Amino acid sequence: MSVLVPWSIFLPIVIGLLKFKLLPKNARIIWYYLLVSAVVNFAASFIGRKLHANNLPLIHIYTAIEGVLFCWFYKVTLQAPKNILLFKLLPVLFVLVCIINALFFQSIYTYSSYTRSIEAIFCILFALNYFARTATMDNKETKTILLPEFHFNTGIFLYFSGAFMLFVFSNFIFTLSDNDYYTVWVIHAGFVLCMYLFFVTAFLLCKK
Repeated sequence: MSVLVPWSIFLPIVIGLLKFKLLPKNARIIWYYLLVSAVVNFAASFIGRKLHANNLPLIHIYTAIEGVLFCWFYKVTLQAPKNILLFKLLPVLFVLVCIINALFFQSIYTYSSYTRSIEAIFCILFALNYFARTATMDNKETKTILLPEFHFNTGIFLYFSGAFMLFVFSNFIFTLSDNDYYTVWVIHAGFVLCMYLFFVTAFLLCKK
């Protein structure tokens, strides 16, 4: 949880960087997401472990950025028309919800479970939409399993589906015994690792 998963993020980052010129737009968005995630995670670790300070304000900021990046990813992946209102309004509304949540509901010094849960819901819905579209597509040229966006989407769906209950019941989880608390977060780390491995596969499949 504290070594393997945090450092494993560099595997998709390095592979994505080596193949950056071959990456389509949606793959580059995921690479930007991984870069932001790595910076925030290591900054949070430094603040928490070295400075012994509360690092949760970073999670509030990270959630807003993460939500915007995933909206952008699905706008490109689902080939949404430029004038579609959903993908114009959703990122703006989500950032506003993050700000309102931090100001009035969950302090920046507490875990942002409300906004994390909202983000998980719309990512799961977007992922299901992609699966539904892929299932009905008549694509004889390329097998679905060879499409990079299929693996990006699978990683996102797996992570947010697994983490959703953790986000919803995070306040209860903080009251658990040390053993149970760490068990829950180790399971969460496992979902993160699976997502990274799907991203590695997707980057490897990217080609002209």
